Amino acid sequence: MFGFFKKSEEEKLAEKGDKSAILKLIEKGKKDKAIEILERFKEDPELRPILFKLYMDEGKYYYAYQLVEYYDKNLATAKERALLYEKVGEIQKAVEEYSKVGDYESLYRAGMLLKEAQPKESLEFFERAFKLANEIQKKELEEHILEIKKKLGLVEVKKEGFLERLRKGLKKTRELLEFGVIFAGRKVDEELLEELEERLIRADIGVKTAEQLVEELRKEAIRKNIKTWEELLPVLREKLLSYIGNCKGELKEGKVYLFLGVNGSGKTTTIGKLAYRFKSQGKKVLLCAGDTFRSAAIEQLQVWAQRSGADIVYKEEGADPASVVYQALEKAQKENYDVVLIDTAGRLHTKEPLIRELRKIKQVVQKFYPEEPTETLLVLDATIGQNSLSQAKVFKEAVDVSGIVLTKLDGSAKGGAVVPICSELKIPIKLLGVGEGLEDLQEFDPKTFVEELTS
Repeated sequence: MFGFFKKSEEEKLAEKGDKSAILKLIEKGKKDKAIEILERFKEDPELRPILFKLYMDEGKYYYAYQLVEYYDKNLATAKERALLYEKVGEIQKAVEEYSKVGDYESLYRAGMLLKEAQPKESLEFFERAFKLANEIQKKELEEHILEIKKKLGLVEVKKEGFLERLRKGLKKTRELLEFGVIFAGRKVDEELLEELEERLIRADIGVKTAEQLVEELRKEAIRKNIKTWEELLPVLREKLLSYIGNCKGELKEGKVYLFLGVNGSGKTTTIGKLAYRFKSQGKKVLLCAGDTFRSAAIEQLQVWAQRSGADIVYKEEGADPASVVYQALEKAQKENYDVVLIDTAGRLHTKEPLIRELRKIKQVVQKFYPEEPTETLLVLDATIGQNSLSQAKVFKEAVDVSGIVLTKLDGSAKGGAVVPICSELKIPIKLLGVGEGLEDLQEFDPKTFVEELTS
């Protein structure tokens, strides 16, 4: 009874803003209670640092960011501020803070943040980091530096064809599967089939699909008296092709293209690459920054407009997306643009707000061009594999998705995710992102994909 009374008194003192009592709550592991109390004392400069530390310890970065931005920037070190800005998507601010710190780790982070959208600035950070790096770190940096120099045209690069880019893009998945190494010369038995199923699952083909596929192979092996892996491989390719063969879809030619996808999916990069493609065909291209939820999305699209040579319409962060689309289409109609690429839906909404926002945008589009949009493309990140399916289902329920763009295949060991995406979503895959270059956006060819995946 005494212990209960003491605890109660302690909490009462804490709730009155007693610093010692709050610290005791934290010592006892009652961090959630301490946060709840401290949030009522944000104005207290003595208690605010305790709340900030708790937010950081608990990974509540957005709340920590709000404390720093709206109360006291000195709550955080430059490195902590950089982390917070990075977490909330304010990339330029994060880079500025990392630059102030100036150690190897901070310069490396700044380089990575800028690598895709601002390669020239990224190169400067990597070269600064190189001077502080140890031998192991230098090897990694050399790869990034060479990659950026190729992108900027500072070193001569032999132009790769589609097959070479796809082969390179699927390298990590192929290395994970290791069909040519692990199964070569082996007889077809339960051990081989079980190992095959495990490797297919690890490549993110999905448990259900992998089990079904291996069961079909087991039956075919019996029916056709298949004894070796070399005999089974063509059957595996045939089965995989049956799963994804109907997914091939060509990008339609038209006026307006809508792009959906969560932040980080490669949506902005895809728009930039398509803008470059259309510009290379001699078309007059306009980009529309309809993802107004965060300023970084607008800034990144501005960079891609410069790189691709397209024009852009944008407003301030937080503006109504439909109003930005209206302004862009008004400009497109008056100034006779051939193509309009609209960036939108940069966060995974709950279903109803997503439906409302996208319907509103579609209505605006059809005020200007009744038969548009030509394509409503959902951009999915290959590196998250099966998780991209759940994202796709939310967007698919909200709007008629005409095609999928699967990005970052070059950074993924989960290229097998193409199989469940095709078989479960029944949406054609229009494009594959197989690298970071402006031309590394290719049409999806199921037969070539299966052959490269299993080679």
